[in-house]
Amino acid sequence: MKLYQKVIALGADIHYLDKVETVIKSVSLRNHNVKFYVFNDDLPSEWFLLMRNRLKVIGSEIINVKKTDHNLCDFHLPNANLSYAAFFRYFIADEVQEDRVLYLDSDTIVNAKLDDLFTLDLQDYATAAVQDFDQSGWLTTFNSGVMVIDAKKWRENRLTQSLLELTAKHHEHVYGDQGILNMYFGDQWLHLDKEYNFMVGLDQFLHLRGNSEWYQSNYYGNCEPKIIHYTTEFKPWTHLTLTRFRKLWWFYYGLNWNDVLLGSDITKRSFKELVGGPLYQACIFTNSAAMESLEYLLSELPEVHFTVLAHTIFAPSVVDLQIHLNLSLMPNFNSFNMKETLDKMDFYLDINHEGEIVNIIEEVHKRNKPIFGFDNTSHDSTGRSQIFSASEPDKMVDAIRKFLGEEVNGK
Repeated sequence: MKLYQKVIALGADIHYLDKVETVIKSVSLRNHNVKFYVFNDDLPSEWFLLMRNRLKVIGSEIINVKKTDHNLCDFHLPNANLSYAAFFRYFIADEVQEDRVLYLDSDTIVNAKLDDLFTLDLQDYATAAVQDFDQSGWLTTFNSGVMVIDAKKWRENRLTQSLLELTAKHHEHVYGDQGILNMYFGDQWLHLDKEYNFMVGLDQFLHLRGNSEWYQSNYYGNCEPKIIHYTTEFKPWTHLTLTRFRKLWWFYYGLNWNDVLLGSDITKRSFKELVGGPLYQACIFTNSAAMESLEYLLSELPEVHFTVLAHTIFAPSVVDLQIHLNLSLMPNFNSFNMKETLDKMDFYLDINHEGEIVNIIEEVHKRNKPIFGFDNTSHDSTGRSQIFSASEPDKMVDAIRKFLGEEVNGK
């Protein structure tokens, strides 16, 4: 068997098949000649055959590591979004031929070349990882979603057996495999920079619990990390989640394998460019499900993408409007969502009934963006908005088209 310098191990069950493929796709865009070991007990052989043929184009290889004879399902997991497949990482040293392995969770994406990790000096440690954190701040433990592993040391120290024995004793009162790994290693691990395991998901979790100071922390600077890890239950593939880098995950998910393998120009772009779509952006901040003529506006202005933000979850009547693909909903929005939406906004729609939230009218005026409202919904006391009769939404559509430089009588 050929030995590789670049080795990545992943673990997944059938429910994460598309997720683990997205990880591999993101790796393969910028990292060639990689050997992937995929630990599993139920992934189909046909998928491995397809992946083998794809990856050989860039000098990479995939190994199907089947682990069906196990009792991992008996171990307690701290929450429902975790899978017993997380425990597959225990077996890495026993199955991987090479002495250096990069382990990645299947809810990550790789957004850079990883040569620095593949050649990292582990300084005689058996494991390198990124420091973990929770709502109380930085912890003394590491997050096990990304680990650089000295597989030779793991084998010499018989880690697989030790980890299984520790799990059997303590699985009911520690945080899954991560708790066990930290119990075993203690402080004997090498710290990696946070860019190699940039954890998102906790931001939304803390926002829902009223921790607004989190958004001022240095951890969430304006950077594009090398490895993004979608932690907690707020995954980018779930409905109506506001996870940062959500669109980046969908970009990698949506990339065609031919474009990845050939390095086509589209791979250097974005999700918006991948799918096409509306040219303009409008937004609505609301505390009410009643938004005047919203469905009519969605239908009449397909060239506009509408983003609706609320402090709460949305009523079913609003959620059902997502049959219009030019609508995005942001329930329980946070300061990141607000800033991102306002930064790309071309105009504001003051069409929500009931009160104004987040002083949005003044915020839009500060940005010198136009506001279109109805006579029964306007919250603007300055007289600067364009106001239309609620009985004539077509007049608002004409005015928006005129603002956008389109012909009033044609789309």
